[in-house]
Amino acid sequence: MRRDQKFTNAGAAEHDGGSKAIPVIPKRTRLRRNILGLMICTFLAALTFYLDAKGIRLTMINERHSLMHTLFVILICIAGYYVLMLLSILQIHLKHGNDNEIGMMSSFNRMLVFLAMVIGAAYIFGRLDAFSSFFAMFGGMLLGWSLQAPVSGFAAWVMVTLMRPYRIGDRVQFPTLGLIGDIVKFNSMYLTLNQVGGSIGSEEPVGRMVNVPNAMLFGQVVINYTHLKTTDTASYILDEALFRVTLDSDWDTVETILLNTARAVTRDIIEKTGTQPYVRADTWDYGTLFRLRYITDAVDRPRIMYEIVKTATKEIQRNKNVDLAIPFIYSFKRGIDGAGTAPKHTETIVQVDVDDIKGIRLDDLEYWRVNDQEVAEIANNISHVGLLQPIVLTRNLEGEGYQIMFGEKRLKACILLGWKRVPAIIRNPIGIDVNRPSSTGMGEKDG
Repeated sequence: MRRDQKFTNAGAAEHDGGSKAIPVIPKRTRLRRNILGLMICTFLAALTFYLDAKGIRLTMINERHSLMHTLFVILICIAGYYVLMLLSILQIHLKHGNDNEIGMMSSFNRMLVFLAMVIGAAYIFGRLDAFSSFFAMFGGMLLGWSLQAPVSGFAAWVMVTLMRPYRIGDRVQFPTLGLIGDIVKFNSMYLTLNQVGGSIGSEEPVGRMVNVPNAMLFGQVVINYTHLKTTDTASYILDEALFRVTLDSDWDTVETILLNTARAVTRDIIEKTGTQPYVRADTWDYGTLFRLRYITDAVDRPRIMYEIVKTATKEIQRNKNVDLAIPFIYSFKRGIDGAGTAPKHTETIVQVDVDDIKGIRLDDLEYWRVNDQEVAEIANNISHVGLLQPIVLTRNLEGEGYQIMFGEKRLKACILLGWKRVPAIIRNPIGIDVNRPSSTGMGEKDG
């Protein structure tokens, strides 16, 4: 192998923060090694047994066992290890396992061989009774402690199998673990889930298998999404989609759009359950929050919500009496105390006399006394770079003039600079047709 290839392989083996990959021995290599080891151990065991039978015992360890007989027992234990390894390789090969599984079984088989050697040594040295007493005293206590979780898991498996609070194929949630998944396997030790979500923000299966020990089921709250599911019908749950609209949007129009959308998308579910969608609403800091609630398929929930949100949003965008609400952002350096909420592609900037603009905050002397320094800095920015964002107004329906919606500080800064007219976006009140004359320029001082 060339030197650059060595560095390439080394670089490939070190990743994720410099951790080194553990070398994996291929199955064929392991198979050859274990067959060769078994043949050697079998030959040596047969040889030592033959020599011991012929009286060639080297030396006597005690009255009954010689050194040659001890070597025979050790070689038999080692040969047993190779037999176990060959059986493990065959089993993993039949199940199409990978080479890492063979390494795991190798450690387990070594432990069994070591235990067999300890028992064999106790037998040869005549201490088998003492070893049995020691194992009965401490081993039983150790097994009782270590098998507490497996016994609890087995009991949980029996309980779930008989009572069936959830079944294979159900979608369950473990709130304390932050885990949602579809049950794909349930045996005496583990509940295996195909994780839902986790690596994505939606409740859809991602293909990662999560093994939950059965012993944990006694101490966990398990929510079953699909407990009503049968072979003929799906399981349904209540879901909701959120829509934030402006405070001046027509309430009845919003409800009509949302309910018609939910009825169209969930028509089949409504026919099966007989439950109609409905709307609830809350006042939000920058609009009204509508909660569209409807019955949905527990498993197909993400797709149904996508269809509802897509259809309802398009209908809202087409309707002139409804507008989606967005928060405004204050940028101190740019002299912007609120991003205009009106869409720029549908609004026209007009020049408005500052004397025609009214607002409750404009007459609040205490407010402007507290914020006079900020207004002065905004005015300084406007004098250097201009008014980057027009103010937002709505026509006063009770008389002449306009009511300011956003941009009070920018307006005060323009007045401080001596502007008589300012660029503004006139929002259209519901049902009122506002003619927006075009204009040029972003600001106008008095002569």
